Amino acid sequence: MFRFIITATLLTFLSACTMQVYKLKIQQGNIVTPDMLEQLKPGMSKNQVAFVMGNPVLKDSFSTRQWDYLYRLERREDNIEQYHIRVFFDQGQKYSHYEGELPEEEKEKIASPADEKTGENKMADKKPQKA
Repeated sequence: MFRFIITATLLTFLSACTMQVYKLKIQQGNIVTPDMLEQLKPGMSKNQVAFVMGNPVLKDSFSTRQWDYLYRLERREDNIEQYHIRVFFDQGQKYSHYEGELPEEEKEKIASPADEKTGENKMADKKPQKA
């Protein structure tokens, strides 16, 4: 009986060592899409920018002329996706411009929507027309 308990305990410890732990994707920050950036027009108030983009992750307490939108997606120790968009305001606290770019993958997701049923690109089925 004692051998059975020791064997069962050792097998339990060995099987626990070989198990892989599932790690979740960790998303931090603001999700910014190309559509949001296209909606920004010079002269918009801070409230209008916040309505379009959401509240920024970072507001500089010493300068009210810029907001920072950061996003980071991690899986385990690897950075899968990361970007930084900085929105600038003029002296009248109106939107003037932004700096930064979204990753190419994000632009492609928005530009070419996939068919939900088949997972294929809808535009891939269309053949070019000859003139």
